[in-house]
Amino acid sequence: MYAITEGVAKINGEIVDTFEREISDGRTALEVEAGTTGFVGEDCRNAGGRTYIGINCICGDFYFEPVKNDNGQISGIKIACCGDDGLDSILKALGFVMQALTDQVNEIDD
Repeated sequence: MYAITEGVAKINGEIVDTFEREISDGRTALEVEAGTTGFVGEDCRNAGGRTYIGINCICGDFYFEPVKNDNGQISGIKIACCGDDGLDSILKALGFVMQALTDQVNEIDD
């Protein structure tokens, strides 16, 4: 079993409850945090909800780079890792993000 820590993040003025854990595999370790306010409004594309995902490299060969659009605004992120341990850590981190966000949305809907 692994420890999950509860926290908060402020995203565009909205407070988001988050869940955080450390992911490690072999010689790699990531700290991953995720949270959401859920779906707000009837049209999810124009809703006021906020979602936060943070990934921090603790140990290993990871590369994170923001992607900028033609106006110089950040519009995405590139993630690269080296080796099987890095790939496995990224997969585990994204799996945790998916589960944490799904659990929060289901809890909000209840």
